[in-house]
Amino acid sequence: MIHLMIVDDEERARTGIRSLIDWTKHDIAIVCEARDGAEALELLNNVHVDILLTDIRMPEMDGLSLIEHVTNDYPHIKCVIMSGYDEFAYAQKALTIGASDYLLKPSRTQEILDTVLKLKAIIEEARHQENTLEKLKVGFRESFPLLKEKTLSRLVMTDNPPFERLLANLHINGEAFPHLFFGIIVLQIDNLHMLQRKYDQEDIELFKYGVKNIAEETFSALFRCAAFEHQDDIIVILNTEDWTGSDELNQHVAEVQQHIRQYLKFTVSIGIGSFDSGINHLRISYQESIRALDMKYFIGIEKIVDYKETVDDDPVHTSYPLSQEKAIIQAVATGDQNAIADRLNAFNEALKPASTSKEHIQKSMLALVFALYRYCIEKNINTNDVFGESLTELTHIIEHSSMDYIVQTLTDVLLKASEQLHVKKNSNKMFQSVLDYMEHNYHKDINRETVAREVFITPGYLSFLFKQELKTNFLDHLHKIRIDHACRLLHDRSMKLSDIAHAAGYNDEKYFFQIFKKYIGMTPTQYRNNLGADSL
Repeated sequence: MIHLMIVDDEERARTGIRSLIDWTKHDIAIVCEARDGAEALELLNNVHVDILLTDIRMPEMDGLSLIEHVTNDYPHIKCVIMSGYDEFAYAQKALTIGASDYLLKPSRTQEILDTVLKLKAIIEEARHQENTLEKLKVGFRESFPLLKEKTLSRLVMTDNPPFERLLANLHINGEAFPHLFFGIIVLQIDNLHMLQRKYDQEDIELFKYGVKNIAEETFSALFRCAAFEHQDDIIVILNTEDWTGSDELNQHVAEVQQHIRQYLKFTVSIGIGSFDSGINHLRISYQESIRALDMKYFIGIEKIVDYKETVDDDPVHTSYPLSQEKAIIQAVATGDQNAIADRLNAFNEALKPASTSKEHIQKSMLALVFALYRYCIEKNINTNDVFGESLTELTHIIEHSSMDYIVQTLTDVLLKASEQLHVKKNSNKMFQSVLDYMEHNYHKDINRETVAREVFITPGYLSFLFKQELKTNFLDHLHKIRIDHACRLLHDRSMKLSDIAHAAGYNDEKYFFQIFKKYIGMTPTQYRNNLGADSL
């Protein structure tokens, strides 16, 4: 039952909404009414409400203020604003602060009903998803999966396992495979890393449990089956009296994909292995399933791949496309966004994804990432701005994503690198203009603030540039320029030391002597005398 609340200062309007629509027919109950927003908030303290219909203009508290309070304090409530003021600003403000819909008075009863029924459907769908997740949680907690998972994994993943002992362990858990023929299907969650970003680890484990549950429920109508997890993949053992071909399986495999998409809201790709007699065929069928998924890695998400569709065991040898890598780095250097995308696609095509293995593609993509990382270091670009704090996440994306998503992600990374390189180049040009200005104006009364003003940057950023580019500060560099110039002038013995000090930018001769000795290790007089000694 959906609980509805009506808020309007006009008794006639509330009566019309209440009496002209048969709410009970649609499993909706009007649980309370209020004359303004303040009264509505008092009622909400004691009454559960799912949908709120409210007018805008009311005494005490208007509808917009009420919606703001409801959105903050009761976020589950769907709010519909009703008003005779057909100004767009009201509708826009209402939707911005949390209203789910907007109706203009006078509204026909069918319009009101349709709006409420639409929100009712949204609420019921959300409740259904919550109930589904809660059932999964209950099932997960009540199950005893650890021993069963390990036993099933040993049956499939190890060569020559102790079948009798493992089957006895499964029998304790109520699991048995009494039939002659065995086969494997493997389910891989598409773009798993995206789910791992959005949900915590417990939710991810619940999703995997949900995949196993859906697969077992779907296949149990035809087979004895059991599912377990291995390195984020879901492995399903199928056991049947008669040999089964992949054509017969396809319909049920597609049904599994549909249910996962419908109830868990993500997609899976599925590899199908062969059926044969004897439990020792499980290992072979598993390898066929994995090879099927790996060889068709380039297809994309939500694929169904039969072991018969894979290429030969000796795939076409594909070398690393070094020339395409260099072309990509060159495009990054020039900043041509179209060229970056085109050359990355050429790199991908050179890998021959239709005829090579998933492992080779992944290693090649990682090699490209490392080449770009090395280039960024050589160009003194902050790698955190391009790759994040570490390469771990990018590596995870390459290992657990479809080709389309990998190419999209690498394109974004390449564009970031190009942008940072462009910023770096601009920064170098700006810093060079600072150095040029200082070289031409060192004899004037300049300081950090005046120089920064000349190149239109802040003094703080100017200090940052000196530290980044020269590993020194502004004043130290200015003194070096002035003292270098003073040293050249000291060769002219006709110039007085006071004139040299002023020419170098020092108005105080005593201060000039102190700075000169600090940087040269002797006084200007000693320096000039040494020049004479050297010339003898």
